[in-house]
Amino acid sequence: MTSKYVDHYTEEDNEGNITFTDKELSLTSEGFISLTHDIEELVDKYTGIEESAFMKCSEIRLDLMDVIHNIVNNKKEQD
Repeated sequence: MTSKYVDHYTEEDNEGNITFTDKELSLTSEGFISLTHDIEELVDKYTGIEESAFMKCSEIRLDLMDVIHNIVNNKKEQD
């Protein structure tokens, strides 16, 4: 299960070499940015104050990332 927002986890070393692993799925950098934007929009919507959440939702984002990673990796195991 790969998408625009979730793909196989990769790591980059100091020399720019990318290590690919098919063991886990993770948010892509685009997914991370999109998740951050979506969370901030939700907070803005419910507070009624534009940009009230800017740089204030990192813990929520990390919790949601854990949920997303668990779901996509458990789904992959079931396939």
